[in-house]
Amino acid sequence: MPIDYQFLSNPSLAFIYYQGHITADDLICAATRFAKEPTLEPGLPHFFDFSRVASYDIDYPKYFAFMAQLADIYPQEDGEQLFVFYAPEGPPAEMAEMARKPWEGSKTAIIRAAFTLNEALDILGGPRADLVSLIDRLAEDAPA
Repeated sequence: MPIDYQFLSNPSLAFIYYQGHITADDLICAATRFAKEPTLEPGLPHFFDFSRVASYDIDYPKYFAFMAQLADIYPQEDGEQLFVFYAPEGPPAEMAEMARKPWEGSKTAIIRAAFTLNEALDILGGPRADLVSLIDRLAEDAPA
């Protein structure tokens, strides 16, 4: 799967990771599954790892139509929502910027982007061995 996720604890965090070639259908499918997760709680910080995005081909009208529905997944009455994007330069940073755009003007979405993993971890409050271990394992398993 080009997009998948895991829920971490101590402290709680949603870890969403992307790899390979990404399409609008991949984004919509993953977000739809994610929105139905019983573990998803209001205010749960999200860490998006875009570092393994190799390329993308997005049907922008389809993508933006879906992104408009995110208000249903993250209603403003649930309060602030932190999104941390780990996105090195190139296609990963381009994809992160595309993900950030629909949130412009939101009073509750707090989006922070980082080009390095250390910067992203600093935004989250410091080192997280569980997250680093998952990222390392994904990098090892990624197709060459």
